[in-house]
Amino acid sequence: MSTLRRLCLTALLASTLAGCLPYSQNEGEYELIPTETLRDDCGLLETFQGNLHLNLQISGRVVRADFGVQNMQLLGYFLEEGEGFTADGSVANVSTTVDGDNECLLDQVQVHLDATTRCATEFSGQLRLAYDANNNTACTCELWFRFDGVQGNTRCEGNP
Repeated sequence: MSTLRRLCLTALLASTLAGCLPYSQNEGEYELIPTETLRDDCGLLETFQGNLHLNLQISGRVVRADFGVQNMQLLGYFLEEGEGFTADGSVANVSTTVDGDNECLLDQVQVHLDATTRCATEFSGQLRLAYDANNNTACTCELWFRFDGVQGNTRCEGNP
């Protein structure tokens, strides 16, 4: 068998298996329910109430999520060991209000999410959101919080 044919066969087999990896997390809409605030420089958590949701899509190990804050899309992957996953996203040149009345033009908004599957309809994790404004330090803020992600108000058995 030629080297080219082996490489093609290996690539075909790998692409076929990539879509079949067994992760128990459901796709779809999840509400992120804050459980602990670790850092909130500008009172952002209160501002984002009602927008803390993800629409999760899974393809093999790849995780995509439409995030309700700033209409951002996160992209990441399931970790090799177990049911943990991570995702990141960013948007640039965002106009927003910070601390209720401070108008800000942000250079970038970044989000990093780490999560672990509890069951098919719930995961828990930590989210970091950063506002970066190079010319206005009053607009530079970070929000870090722990959360439970719950699909359709269906928590795992034994979780309140």
